[in-house]
Amino acid sequence: MELVRFTVDALAAVPAQLAFDRVVPRDDSTLFTGYLVLPAVAGVRGATGPWNVVGQERTVLLSDGGSFRERITRYDRPDRPEAEGRFDYAVDRFTGILSLLVSDAEARWRYRPAPVADGPNGLDFATSGSVIEWSYAYRPLPGRTFLVRRVIGPIWMRYMHRSIAVCARVAETG
Repeated sequence: MELVRFTVDALAAVPAQLAFDRVVPRDDSTLFTGYLVLPAVAGVRGATGPWNVVGQERTVLLSDGGSFRERITRYDRPDRPEAEGRFDYAVDRFTGILSLLVSDAEARWRYRPAPVADGPNGLDFATSGSVIEWSYAYRPLPGRTFLVRRVIGPIWMRYMHRSIAVCARVAETG
């Protein structure tokens, strides 16, 4: 089945390296607080190690009693302020309502220097600001693509916009 992808981004007034270091290890229950019918992250259990190594897994617990498993597939921390960071994970073992709609998902996070228009060549990249991009793609179960894309999708996008704004604030304030 084809993935149904949703993407949002936000500007943060700190370098990508600092944004990555502040957001990635943060307790998800402080970032993803739910929206309308979408439950909040209530906690995690069963972490197989620090949340900064490819292959590590954990189960995310939701406020409605549902859960899902995450497994890190890419972890590239920016090694200098002007570098881009990437953090990806696979999501599966959905329980609750999502288990009736999707088989799995993938998440991709990018932390990159923000473009500025006043560079010496017209467009340059700032080391004082960053763009945080979050892409989340669901793999709908057979016959569920319309529901995921057109019914859940608009609510999910509003949830993502709210959550990425929280991530940007955390990046800026720690």
